[in-house]
Amino acid sequence: MKRILVVSLVALGLAAFASAADDASLVQTLTSQLNVTPDQAAGGAGAIFNYAKGALPSNEYAKVEGAVPEAADLVKKAPSTDSTTSAAAGALGKAAGSTAGVASLGSSFQKLGLSSDMVGKFVPVVVDYVDKKGGSEVGGILKKVLVSDGK
Repeated sequence: MKRILVVSLVALGLAAFASAADDASLVQTLTSQLNVTPDQAAGGAGAIFNYAKGALPSNEYAKVEGAVPEAADLVKKAPSTDSTTSAAAGALGKAAGSTAGVASLGSSFQKLGLSSDMVGKFVPVVVDYVDKKGGSEVGGILKKVLVSDGK
């Protein structure tokens, strides 16, 4: 009887651990997968969400923000950019395709002490996170402005 109880408690503990891992915040996910600091993770994710906010129609970005409520706080942690540059990057992303617009995130990442090539490492993690939190439709909305083949 004691063995069954112990095994049951261990199984419950493992299930709770797995659930907690699934519920990790985006910042925790980025820090563990990309070996960046929490501030770099928050700022980089914020820069990506800020870019998406400028590149997406407001009704579509609202779906992304609805799936990832911390997105609004993360945007506040993004490195400050010239609003003209930010708006131009969003317009560039809409007009020329996502690759050119996403490349503009490099300067934000450099302000965080990250190389601009880290943008390409952050994007799939952020898109995957949004996909898990909001479903494939919402993940697809974000993907279409961040990943060149996401159209």
